[in-house]
Amino acid sequence: MNKHIRAAFFDIDGTLLLYDNHGMPDSTVQALHALQANGVKIFIATGRPPVHLPHLPALQKVNWDGFVTMNGQYCFLADGEQVYSKAIDPASLRTLLPYIEKEQLSIGFVEKDACYFNLIDARSADFAKELGQGTADIAARIEQNPIYQLSAFLPDDCEEEFLRRCPGCLAVRWSPDFADILPAGGGKPNGLAEMLKHFGWTKDEAIAFGDGGNDVAMLQYVGLGVAMGNACDAAKAAADYVTADIDKDGIAKALQHFSLL
Repeated sequence: MNKHIRAAFFDIDGTLLLYDNHGMPDSTVQALHALQANGVKIFIATGRPPVHLPHLPALQKVNWDGFVTMNGQYCFLADGEQVYSKAIDPASLRTLLPYIEKEQLSIGFVEKDACYFNLIDARSADFAKELGQGTADIAARIEQNPIYQLSAFLPDDCEEEFLRRCPGCLAVRWSPDFADILPAGGGKPNGLAEMLKHFGWTKDEAIAFGDGGNDVAMLQYVGLGVAMGNACDAAKAAADYVTADIDKDGIAKALQHFSLL
């Protein structure tokens, strides 16, 4: 049994949950229970905000020890204790608003407990419907609550111009439909670092699983980075090990490979 690893971090979409129906393979559920029984704490590490998690009931099959959400911008323990948070500078959002209004871009604004759009279009309609999100007075919300992340529904070749209009931010993608916009210097490794520090562990005592572009830095950061067989090429290149696809028992096989089960 591998006694060195103390923490395991898991992306959600395409890693824990199937993209088509948001189900969790039985082999994954069983492997996570066994991993915890072997003394390893398990954490979600996702681009999604906390408010999305109740919409993914398959996650409730496991008792998670903590959550790194919004690409590391908001981290908390199972009992709700906040470990770390970093919001986007409101000044950057004020600069952005005239641009997205002029270009009629559909942007999701993500708070800790709420998500809403400036407008919903053909790109964002399905996403908004699935999560029950509507529109809001963005200018007012910016002044009322911290905005930790944006979901910018635009092609990747438009990201550069978008970021020029939203200074002090960066873009990462886990979906071809939109980019997650974070404060500069943000990303999953920041959240992992804060969670590990809370428990007194180092990054070498952590394993992480992912499949998307927003997982690349996380897979490079930890002691053991595992890319799913269905991962994008960049995630596979960043990983220490490439396992089987999510629906081919990928998580269980990787944990067995590293003697964690």
